[in-house]
Amino acid sequence: MGEIKDVLSSLRRGRGIKVCPECGSTDISPITMTGYISQPTYVCNKCGFQSTIFPEVDMADLKGEKERRTE
Repeated sequence: MGEIKDVLSSLRRGRGIKVCPECGSTDISPITMTGYISQPTYVCNKCGFQSTIFPEVDMADLKGEKERRTE
C-alpha cells in the first residue's frame, strides 16, 4: 500500500507549460484545432516555429532554467 502512495504522490499535478524547442520561448499559440482525430498545430510567436508537438515543462523547472541562463 505504501508503494501506491509513493507513486501517486510523485505524479505531476496539472499540466506543464509548452516551450519552443528552437528558441525556448513560452509564447505558444494553437493555429489549428482539428478536433478529436489529430493533434492541434502550435506556433511559437517569437521565432515562428510550427509543430504539433511542443515539449512541456513544470513551472519550477522553467524558473530554474531561466535563472541559469541569466548567470
